[in-house]
Amino acid sequence: MALLDRSLMNQENMPLVTAVIPVYNHEKYVVECIRSILNQTYRNIELIVLNDGSKDCSHEMVLTLVEECKQRFVRFEYINRENIGLSATLNQALAWARGVYFSALASDDVALPEKIEVLVDALEAKGPAYAAAFGNAWFIDDAGHRICLDKTGSVSDNSNGTACDNFLDFYTQGRELNYRGEEFGTYASLISGNYLPAMSNVVRTAAILDAGGWTPGNVIEDWEMWLKLSKKSKFLYVNETIALYRWHALNTVKLATGGPAYAGLLLVMKEKQFCSENDLLARWRSIHDLMALELLTNRHLPLCRKLSILKNWRKSSLLLFAMERIKARCRR
Repeated sequence: MALLDRSLMNQENMPLVTAVIPVYNHEKYVVECIRSILNQTYRNIELIVLNDGSKDCSHEMVLTLVEECKQRFVRFEYINRENIGLSATLNQALAWARGVYFSALASDDVALPEKIEVLVDALEAKGPAYAAAFGNAWFIDDAGHRICLDKTGSVSDNSNGTACDNFLDFYTQGRELNYRGEEFGTYASLISGNYLPAMSNVVRTAAILDAGGWTPGNVIEDWEMWLKLSKKSKFLYVNETIALYRWHALNTVKLATGGPAYAGLLLVMKEKQFCSENDLLARWRSIHDLMALELLTNRHLPLCRKLSILKNWRKSSLLLFAMERIKARCRR
């Protein structure tokens, strides 16, 4: 109680944080998600909840907390409308935001109580050279129990000690990257693939505005934003677990369809010029070729997209090698 009283007394000296919860078909989880922001130790928060055309009872679940949110936050907005997609939803929240800092949380994830306080304190200490601060996140299942994942993303009992119970270990495995070191959040590390936890960060609102916000229709909005920001600013890693990332059926379905992977390839293609200008072209080529090859062998990817990849990849040495292998097999 003493901590809470002290925070209330110092509220005017604390930068305003805009917490944002985009909601889509998460009737089972959205109350827990919103309550995790209600329970933050940091006091100076405005909360914007946007229901992006959910087809379940998410709207009704949000309504059960409206009065409590109005009492807790310095400002509370709830927007219930037709579906426009996550990137456009985040842009809408950005337009409404008044905070110095911006922190989005998916409606099936959970923020631990000190998330915002820890990250804002870290950014305030570091200064404007740092656009964002990140902590780590534990994996939880549909019921909220902590779990471990093996390399394939399947839930594991970790009996052999190779499974991961947290976001950063899982998404950096197999990479020559020490996320606790100076490489954290650099453009050179991010062009190889996103590993930053979207549920465990606080970002300077001005930096997002300067980057032009999110691209509507992009389904890998977080990776795109981190690449934009890392071109001009640094990212800070705070070695604390400050959120819970829910791993359930929709995560695995999303990974299996190939949609995000194809969007990732398109994003990487857009980064070619920047990589060329910053002595990263060799790395770009290896990343692009590997992503393209994996998509060409993905049975879920439509043929029209595979043909598009081949058209844009026709000058790749790796493609020529693959085509020679195919021709050799056909001659047998």
